Amino acid sequence: MLPMTDEQKFFFDLRGWILLPAVLTAAQIEPLKAEVYGGARQSYEGKLQELLDHPAITGILTEILAEDPFVQEDCHSFRCEGSFTTVRPPGWEKSERGDNGLPHVVRPPQQANAMRYQVAGGRIFAGLTRVVWELEEVKEGQGCTTFLSGSHKAHFGYGGPNKWAPNIADSPWEQAMRDTMDGYSCPPGSVAIFTESLIHAANDWTNPDNPRCAVFNAYNSVWSQWHRTNLSHDIIMSMPPKRRTLFRGTWQLGAGGNREYSQDNRAL
Repeated sequence: MLPMTDEQKFFFDLRGWILLPAVLTAAQIEPLKAEVYGGARQSYEGKLQELLDHPAITGILTEILAEDPFVQEDCHSFRCEGSFTTVRPPGWEKSERGDNGLPHVVRPPQQANAMRYQVAGGRIFAGLTRVVWELEEVKEGQGCTTFLSGSHKAHFGYGGPNKWAPNIADSPWEQAMRDTMDGYSCPPGSVAIFTESLIHAANDWTNPDNPRCAVFNAYNSVWSQWHRTNLSHDIIMSMPPKRRTLFRGTWQLGAGGNREYSQDNRAL
């Protein structure tokens, strides 16, 4: 496990996202791409499951989703609660999504809620966090996920008529926000990590040289849950013991704490 660096903490807190370029080698990328292009819809099986707790991300997730008393050697100090893959060929349009690529968040950042990004006591608590593994080259301005950097700490609404809306629907500032959003370029095998309290959006894939082949995994603290996991016990039991703890139940109080996965102790 690689610890989160001071530089990474600074930029994650400042912008709400960071990029780790070229984490995977070409030899590591090929079997992962083969599984996604072969029809894998999630990253819970095959070689893709190794991305769930890859050493490049576990230290960062521990830093932004956990507290020291819950950091143990035999279990992860955070949970995984969702995964999906995407293949977007050149010409793919955001209109193919149900939200038409509308910039959105897990909940409005300016409202108090369990998923909100917070910093207290010198620690980051990022709430629902997304990790995106880019398995093909990404060119900025040609279809990557974009972010309204800093919006995870917004104290004012984003202009829409419904202050509780988890997106910027009907905001008169929509185009101004889109014009301000940041993207990234990266080689295959890179990782983008962002808090879902950050306004972010899907975009048309206009890169003519390759599809977007990516894996989106979602993580949360050990005492909070947003998505239903809907993952079978048999799939989880096929994983190594420590990886299984990513899917244990959402609770902590009790003798010894919540440290082991079992059929009776799993997130549903």
